[in-house]
Amino acid sequence: MKKIGMLTIGQSPRDDILPGLREILGQNVEIVEVGALDGKTMLDVKKIPLRVEDYILVSRMRDGTEIKITKKYIIPLMQEKLDWLESQGVRLTVVMCTGKFPQFRSKGLVVTPMEILKGVLEGCLKEGKLGVVYPTAEQIPMGEKEWSRPSVKVYSDTVSPYKPKDVEGLCNRLASQNLDLILLNCFGFPTDIRNKVAAKTGKPVVQANTMIAHVLAELLS
Repeated sequence: MKKIGMLTIGQSPRDDILPGLREILGQNVEIVEVGALDGKTMLDVKKIPLRVEDYILVSRMRDGTEIKITKKYIIPLMQEKLDWLESQGVRLTVVMCTGKFPQFRSKGLVVTPMEILKGVLEGCLKEGKLGVVYPTAEQIPMGEKEWSRPSVKVYSDTVSPYKPKDVEGLCNRLASQNLDLILLNCFGFPTDIRNKVAAKTGKPVVQANTMIAHVLAELLS
């Protein structure tokens, strides 16, 4: 049986999204989950300085509590957990986050979703208007920097993937923007939100976790 590592920036297991990924990956794959914050407490998390310049990220604890951390804080912990995964014989690991990450030290392949998503969006949308939905308002200013191109304008918005409030309002705002394509830019966004956005806007919606799961299935085939 082939092994795949799933490295979340929060805590494992990710029971909220793993069943959907399993449907795509199939049953003949051994999934080894680990979280960068495994072994940490909420008190530890609350001590993290949340400076915008340190790149704020959103994830969840094991009990489902939504948390905010920073890339500066989490990257060393991610490397530790990746080393552990590889000690278990894993040679293909996916980072369960759409943020931009550096090259990790690895004996195998480490899939970072952002670059794949960029390739998909650039291949699909040569010109027009892209909607990007972030999990927290602090990330909205990054929309233009991360996703715009000379021929592509970006509209950024936000809703929590874990404790969503006013999804209807989000859908209405997206529908009013005359978008050509929409990205749910967090690995935690569920299919339910994707379906609501697609139904209201009538536009193609990229759900990051399922898109990456299809790529992983190809790598494992």
